[in-house]
Amino acid sequence: MDYKKISNLLSVERPENVICKTNPNEFLKFHSQLMRSAPPGYSPFYFPLEIGGKDPLAEISFLKNRKTVEESIRFLKFGYNVGILAAPDDPLVIIDIDDPEQVPEIKPTLQVISSKQIGTHNYYFTTDKAAKCNIPTEDAGEVRASGYYVVAPGSFVTRSEKEIARIPEELKQYTGQYRLANNLPAANIVFDEFPPVYKDAAKKEADAEEIKAIRREKITKKMITNTCKSALWDLSIYDVLGVRDNPGVRFPMPTEFHGSETGKNASVSKGTLHCWRHMCYHTGLTALAVMAGVATCSEAGIPHGSHGSSLDFSNPKIQFELWAYAYQHGLLPKGDRIPSKALRYYVEMKGIVGGVIA
Repeated sequence: MDYKKISNLLSVERPENVICKTNPNEFLKFHSQLMRSAPPGYSPFYFPLEIGGKDPLAEISFLKNRKTVEESIRFLKFGYNVGILAAPDDPLVIIDIDDPEQVPEIKPTLQVISSKQIGTHNYYFTTDKAAKCNIPTEDAGEVRASGYYVVAPGSFVTRSEKEIARIPEELKQYTGQYRLANNLPAANIVFDEFPPVYKDAAKKEADAEEIKAIRREKITKKMITNTCKSALWDLSIYDVLGVRDNPGVRFPMPTEFHGSETGKNASVSKGTLHCWRHMCYHTGLTALAVMAGVATCSEAGIPHGSHGSSLDFSNPKIQFELWAYAYQHGLLPKGDRIPSKALRYYVEMKGIVGGVIA
């Protein structure tokens, strides 16, 4: 690293018309600590993010916009934030903790406090292939280790009044800042050392994949559609949410999916809705399941790299709840035929759910 060159960059004053709260010095401290224990040949994948936000610059894919340390400092000087990617082919593992109460203990390592001043990003290196995995949880946090990123220290993200109100009084002065929590080097980690909440989530997903594989052998969409002529099975993301393909453009996920302020964590491409918080995507049917309250975003969503939801759409109860919601909200044409399994469920449960589709 050319420290003299970097020192010169840090000494350059921001242009007078640039007002920002980024901290290039904090970023450089972080980079130095990260590299203290970095394996030979490792080079961090840095890239610029929007001013005051977490999203990559819209003009170019962040995967094609990798920057050096020097370039990253210059972006920070001009108020842009910087992201760091845990690439599939590098040894970096980032354990993101959103709710410390669910993750009371974690292996000591280089730690960064997030802009809400409550959660943390914990940086590790690994040679364990099992640890190079992405693990979403419902609200405890995520493991980002293969193709996902977090915001690097020195960056500044604007927080809402509601979020600021939740920050402890003594930490309000740091609102919006990503800052170092310690001066430890990044420790090595293996999957077995992950906190329980992440290991449990990974096991749950593995079990769900087995179930989906078995289910795919027994039932297909064609088999379902042949048993009824409901338009339910043809609903697209546009039909359910009114959004169309716009690759590279991110927007806030509907509140029905997350119910909290998590920034621009959704995008639409190839007819699917991508959730970058839970590392999954939605078809019209899985999105409808969330809207209808049948499942949460992470439960209904199809993990990136996978081919199916863990929901059993052949289940009569699920079919009924999806159809009833879609019909009531005008997503289906008048007179649409209720799926036969859903109809039988309705008849059997009439004393409990009578009037739902009246």
